[in-house]
Amino acid sequence: MIKNIVFDLGQVLINFQPASYLQGLFPTHPQLEDVQRAIFGSAEWIMLDRGVIDQMEAELRLINQHPHFKEEISQALAGWFSMLTPIEINVQLLPRLKEKGYGLYVISNFHEEAFAHIEAKYDWFKLFDGLVISFENQVMKPEPRIYQELLERYQLQGKECLFIDDVAANCEGARRMELEAILYQSPDQLKRDLDRFL
Repeated sequence: MIKNIVFDLGQVLINFQPASYLQGLFPTHPQLEDVQRAIFGSAEWIMLDRGVIDQMEAELRLINQHPHFKEEISQALAGWFSMLTPIEINVQLLPRLKEKGYGLYVISNFHEEAFAHIEAKYDWFKLFDGLVISFENQVMKPEPRIYQELLERYQLQGKECLFIDDVAANCEGARRMELEAILYQSPDQLKRDLDRFL
């Protein structure tokens, strides 16, 4: 019996679309895909999620690796929080689930500064009973430890938790820890799957 719903943030509750963001910044740039890979596809981006470097260090490292994209890297990193906006149709599910008595939790791979920004900006974070964010303990999905951290910290049973994520490997990681999981693809699909599980 499901008692708790565990949400991912990026592309489930919060928009994260680097390609569109960069297109808005540099609409005529001839190497936009290369810029995107250099920043958002970098080892440094993962290190930020893991909480082992901060954004200033990431920027210096990226510029050292890609000096020909120095201006693009600096400009993109200066304003990228702007793309972290709510996916409103999914956020609207939170108070409804809360009213029905479900515990609400988060497991997300997220940078420390970026998470602080969205947590302060959006009141609906107060609806959650607990959050496990990757930078806190330097552990990331789909590593088993991040799911275990949620269960232990909040004294939950895996079989009573339903995890929602847009990455198949992360859902599989949750299932290995005995959580049920929904692979998120669209708002309509999420509502159908929630009806099936709850």
